[in-house]
This record gives sequence, C-alpha cells and structure tokens, in this order.
Amino acid sequence: MDNLISFKRKTTEMEEFLLSGFVIGLSFSIAFAQFSSSLYSPRFADFYLPAGMFSGFSAFALHELAHRQVAIRYGYKARFRMWLPGLFISLASSFLGFIFAAPGATEVYNVNNRKLYGLISISGPLTNIFLGMFLFIFGSFNLGWISQVFLIAGSVNIAIAFFNLLPIPPLDGYNVLKWDTSFYALMFVISIVLLIVIDKGFF
Repeated sequence: MDNLISFKRKTTEMEEFLLSGFVIGLSFSIAFAQFSSSLYSPRFADFYLPAGMFSGFSAFALHELAHRQVAIRYGYKARFRMWLPGLFISLASSFLGFIFAAPGATEVYNVNNRKLYGLISISGPLTNIFLGMFLFIFGSFNLGWISQVFLIAGSVNIAIAFFNLLPIPPLDGYNVLKWDTSFYALMFVISIVLLIVIDKGFF
C-alpha cells in the first residue's frame, strides 16, 4: 500500500495523461482488429495499430485538453486525473470487440457558475465534433491508407462527442443541459446528424 501511495504522489499530470492516452489508443487498436477478426494477423501492426492509436489518442487527448484549457482560461484550477481501474476496463473490453472507455477525467475545482461550467463542459464534445468533421473531409481525399485512418478517427471523434453529450451525470451533456436547454438540444441534434452521416457504414 505504501508503494502504491508513493507511486501516486510521484506521477505527474503529464505522465497520467500520456499513459491514459496510450492505453486508450491501444484499446481502440485491439477492438478494431478483434471486430474484424484481424487481431492476430499482420494487418494489426500494419493498419489497426496506427489507426486505433491515432483515433483513440486524438479523441481522448484533445477532448480532455479542451476542458482543461478552457477552465484555466476562465481562471479555474484544472487537472487531468487518471482512473487506473477504468484503464484496465477499457483494455479488457477491447478484446471483446468494443470499448468501455473510462481513462479518467479533467477535474475542475470550485466552479460555482452554471454558465461557465456549461462552457467548460461543452468544450470537449465541440472539439471532437470539429476534429471529426476535419478528419472526415480530409479522409475523403484519395490518400491511400491514410484516408482510411482519417475516416476511422473522424468516426471515433463523432461517436465520443455523441456519447459525452448524453444528458446523464457525470457526462458533459448533463452540465450543458443544466446551463442552457436550447443550446444543449442544438448540440445534441448536430451530434446525431453527424453520427448518421459520418459513421454510416462504420459502426
């Protein structure tokens, strides 16, 4: 127990962030390959590993960074906290062909303004939406396997945005809904439309 406490005290936010991103990326790689029955084939290293790492890391990293930086921009203290059991769950579920992604979350301290908390919360899904559309557009060009990677990563980002916009605590959508019902409805509808258009034929 003392060693575990010592480990937690020594880990920095950057270390926790990078470890979480790596595990989530690896989990997506395994899930993609397992779903396609290619986990133990050469295609795993050639395609699914880079596709999964890029998809998972981009969708997770930029989402959490958005929360963190917007909170800091408004003068609040924020820090990403890794959830070790969640990383094990993410990795274990990937071998079943799907992912229950729970790497951790950005903790924002002492926010008592509903609007600001809503803005901090929506920044993550918004980042995924813009990134998803960007990757989908560039993935539509004929760039070989890179296009496929971009399209998959775009789909993952849109799926992450939709999931986080569900009005269920502690997801972002719950905080956005409490702040502005109309804005929440607009963002949720946009995520559904993009989920249908971009993820069509993938999920």
